[in-house]
Amino acid sequence: MPAKQRIFIPLAYMLGIFALSSIPDTGRIESQVDKIFQWVSPELQNLLHIPLFGGLAGCWYWALKPWIIGVNGRIAIAFIFTTIYSFADEYHQLSVPGRFGSFTDIGLNTIGSILVLAMIAIHNRA
Repeated sequence: MPAKQRIFIPLAYMLGIFALSSIPDTGRIESQVDKIFQWVSPELQNLLHIPLFGGLAGCWYWALKPWIIGVNGRIAIAFIFTTIYSFADEYHQLSVPGRFGSFTDIGLNTIGSILVLAMIAIHNRA
């Protein structure tokens, strides 16, 4: 993959998050996806925001390497892109039956982003 085409990886990741966020919560088991999420408690589902959005931030950092020279700049832009998408994803959920937007989810998304980007920053300073 040519370096500048890396940008498609976080965009595809965001499409996957969008697909997950588009699954309505009708309370009934109607598909295989419903069966999978049925056994995952709501608390665990909320905590899964941390690695999910941490992964997105990491993807953005990696994808931005050919576009932005400095580590700190890539970290900042990856954080901004991930945070904006976090808000957009929660807003999108307002239109999905049985789902709702949550500032708690935005907070968990931000924690995941900060954890991964902090590990990247520490690794690059070592």
